[in-house]
Amino acid sequence: MMKSKKWVAMVSAAALSAGALAGCSSGEPAKQGADNTPAGAAAPQPPINMTGFPIAKEPITIKMMGAKGPLHGEWKDMLVFKEYEKMTGIKVEFETVPQNGFVEKRNVKMAGGDLPDAFYRAQFTPADEVNYGSQGILIPLNGLIDKYAPNLKAVMEKYPEVRQSITAPDGNIYTLPQLNDQLAPRLSRKIFINKKWLDKLGLPVPATTEEYYNTLKAFRDNDMTGSGKKDALPWSGDKTFDILSNIRGSWGLGTTGATGDSFIDKGPDGKLRFFAIDPKYKELLEYLNKLYKEGLIDKDVFTQEVPQFSAKLTQGITGSFSASNVNQAGAKYMDDYVPLPALKGPYGDQLFSTVVPFTQTQGTFAITNKNKYPEATMRWVDYFYGDEGVKFLRMGMEGVTYEKTPDGSDIQYKEEIRANPKLSLDQAAAQFSPWPGGGIPQFVQMKYDKTGNTLPSSLESAKVLGPYVPKEIWPKFLFTKDEQDQLNSLNNDINTYVQEQQIKFVTGAVPFSNWDQYVASIKKMGVDKMLTIYGAAYDRYVKAKK
Repeated sequence: MMKSKKWVAMVSAAALSAGALAGCSSGEPAKQGADNTPAGAAAPQPPINMTGFPIAKEPITIKMMGAKGPLHGEWKDMLVFKEYEKMTGIKVEFETVPQNGFVEKRNVKMAGGDLPDAFYRAQFTPADEVNYGSQGILIPLNGLIDKYAPNLKAVMEKYPEVRQSITAPDGNIYTLPQLNDQLAPRLSRKIFINKKWLDKLGLPVPATTEEYYNTLKAFRDNDMTGSGKKDALPWSGDKTFDILSNIRGSWGLGTTGATGDSFIDKGPDGKLRFFAIDPKYKELLEYLNKLYKEGLIDKDVFTQEVPQFSAKLTQGITGSFSASNVNQAGAKYMDDYVPLPALKGPYGDQLFSTVVPFTQTQGTFAITNKNKYPEATMRWVDYFYGDEGVKFLRMGMEGVTYEKTPDGSDIQYKEEIRANPKLSLDQAAAQFSPWPGGGIPQFVQMKYDKTGNTLPSSLESAKVLGPYVPKEIWPKFLFTKDEQDQLNSLNNDINTYVQEQQIKFVTGAVPFSNWDQYVASIKKMGVDKMLTIYGAAYDRYVKAKK
């Protein structure tokens, strides 16, 4: 009861500052042996228990640095971490940095050698992993996983793509990921359509790109809002212009999912291709150009930020939009929308490509060469890849942050979290756990995810789109240092040019008669070299599965 009262007080304090929330160990490096454990160590020092709690037989302290999300309370005050310290015998001293300035501060520490024992919510890119791993700043985790991470090891054995996605070119694993077994949150952003408007017009949910075009025209040409005017926005979105990636699968593009490089996938011949110079990509842009010219795409889309876009959605004037879920339309209108299926394109292609892999986020946790207790640290983090630890991380403590549902069939957050009048669910949960905002070492499981990912509309999206996601979904590949050095220039030049030109083609600023010139420019920039590098990384990725 006392814990519950203390926690409620904490949430109440957070509610008072909801506006602010919305805005916003030393020691010598441990030398590594062949099995990635300290060389010459016959047993972990200090002694640790191989199973159960506590982890450390004698209390130890570990220093961790991480990116504090804008919704997070102080990590040291979070119920989950305070209770976990009691369970494990491991005190974690957190150094948190606001996430918008974290990478810069982390990199300064990496360069200066003033390192924590581990990084949590680490935001390491694949390039960072290879760079700092090859320098010995981040230690290899392979042997530690085998001996001290039974939960993660079991997941990797069940899902081989996890090991593939986190293995560096030298065969080592330097960071741990966030995993997600749900399809709904991995579908990224998708298209929703106003079912209420469809019913008003007596139209079915579109099933093809041509039907979608005609439906948007009907939204444009009728008084959909009841204002007596033709003031509807047929399709809207923010400046990420997600409709392009949402429907590229209707032209057989994006065959390996949304992660990795945005414009590299596998062609019909099974070979890697840069699909932004494929003739079908031109046809996709021509289709979007037609929508844009005919006023079916919000003219503000290439400049408006999320708040501007969201404001339009909450006015009830939008027929179709791209977003993660319908929450963005606000409570008044969100139930008017249903997910658009994977549209069948002009050649019969029907693919939904904006889906990320089971390894949802790479580079979330790493152990540095300053850590005197790598074995204990690995056991500490492994808990959150098992069922018991996931439940603890996501739900907290029974009677304090969650309770059984009235019929006893499930569990739910306590009312002050799930129905707080001043805090969103994420804001309230971020006072007891760091999971809101993602990017942490965890295995998210549907039964413990009580967020928008499990809304009826999100689950319906997974049901509707699931049969049409790619069979092979790539993670972000890890490149050698030499490969990465070459890609830094190639990616910047080529991808920037493609993104600039696609807007110009869609808006008509550049005519399609310039297509051959566009393709020639990309080839001149070195796209073949880029494909060769990605091919080598892909070959290593496939080999890592064996």
